Amino acid sequence: MATTERKIFLGANTPDGFVGFFDGIVDAYPIRRMYILKGGSGVGKSTFIRNFVDGIRERNAGRDLTIDYLMCSSDPKSYDGAIIHELGLAIIDGTRPHIVDPKYPGLIEEIIDLAQFINPKKIMASRDELQSMMAERKQCFHRAYVELKRARELHRVVESHMTAAVDFARVDKLLAKLIRKSDSLEPGGGY
Repeated sequence: MATTERKIFLGANTPDGFVGFFDGIVDAYPIRRMYILKGGSGVGKSTFIRNFVDGIRERNAGRDLTIDYLMCSSDPKSYDGAIIHELGLAIIDGTRPHIVDPKYPGLIEEIIDLAQFINPKKIMASRDELQSMMAERKQCFHRAYVELKRARELHRVVESHMTAAVDFARVDKLLAKLIRKSDSLEPGGGY
């Protein structure tokens, strides 16, 4: 018995801003139950996801499981969710930038609001500092998107020069040769 783990990204920071596919999970996978975590930055959603999956793994020890960890596009060490295929179970971060709301509330999805566990007295003590950091974070993302747009434009210029220098007739001949060669390989074989 073994657990297969895959780390995948369902979102990315692009020149056009954040692009994500989180809202399609329910329709793309045979999910029977999905927990959508809410609560904002720093309330422990990623840690909750990690601990949830660890607990599920312990309860299903000795069973083959396939787990897709949905990695955070802003912090690849952080989780935005997990899908446990054999159990039809998913848990995801449903906050910005990958906002997810239930498509089938009560039938499949359930919202868990981790903000309800914030101690108001403790957080108010850091109010000004937190608001300042959140504003700075927003500015950093804005700058990142500006730089990604610049990088895209540079890439297009370089690509146009490179494309003009490529002999695509020769590339097509090589491609055809490789395809013919792969047709002669036995199924499951290798080079």
